[in-house]
Amino acid sequence: MSADKTLGRMAATATAALTLVGTLVACGSESGVRSAAEAATMGPGASKKPLGAGHEQLQAGLQVFDLTARAHSGTAVEKVPRIAITLPGGWFNYDGWAVQKGRTPRTVFVTFWDVDLVYPTPCDWKYKPMIDPGRGVAGLASALARQPLRHATAPEDVVLGGFHGKYLQWSVPTDIAFAAARPDDALFPNCDEKTFQSWTARGWAGDRYQQAPGQVDRIWILNIHGRRLVLDVSYLPKSTPADRAELERVVKSIRFLNSRR
Repeated sequence: MSADKTLGRMAATATAALTLVGTLVACGSESGVRSAAEAATMGPGASKKPLGAGHEQLQAGLQVFDLTARAHSGTAVEKVPRIAITLPGGWFNYDGWAVQKGRTPRTVFVTFWDVDLVYPTPCDWKYKPMIDPGRGVAGLASALARQPLRHATAPEDVVLGGFHGKYLQWSVPTDIAFAAARPDDALFPNCDEKTFQSWTARGWAGDRYQQAPGQVDRIWILNIHGRRLVLDVSYLPKSTPADRAELERVVKSIRFLNSRR
């Protein structure tokens, strides 16, 4: 496409947005002017209805998370931006704060978290004091990297969706059983309450626990205008290379629609 045609399309888009704003001004709609102006600057997805409660299959294309709206009643939660994500076919909603490929079997997941406390160890965790990582990015990254049994990578600087933070990857041992095959099985003892734990959370989600041995989590810890948001992207051993490549494309599609300062 030539530069002249590109500029022409840009000008047409801007003119249409300004025309809409002008019409709303003439009609005396102050809130409409604000919404139109925001939509013109925030891009695709700004006016799309966010995902809500439920586990329904989603249409391929752009979907929007409004995590603040999904916070539990009476829960104090810091406001976070709406988030746009582009999904292929075959993905399912999970209560408006996560999406997964397939209903059964599930293979890959995209989840968002307002992390609170970190478990000191993921298996033998009961009656042990929790770790408070503070509300910063670096403190949480350090606490996760130190959790035993996870083989975590060293946290590194990263940018996602225009926001800076830390990135690390960790996993669940392939030779661990969350629940022992026999009560006297010394090689594979039960994890406490048969769960392999990561952290507790505030707002829209509860505990983060893992689904299976060998599960891999890729974790982005982002600073969004001083507010911490965690993106946990995980896949199970039964996922295929094509599943993981699709997951990578989904992550790269993530955009933040507004700042909600």
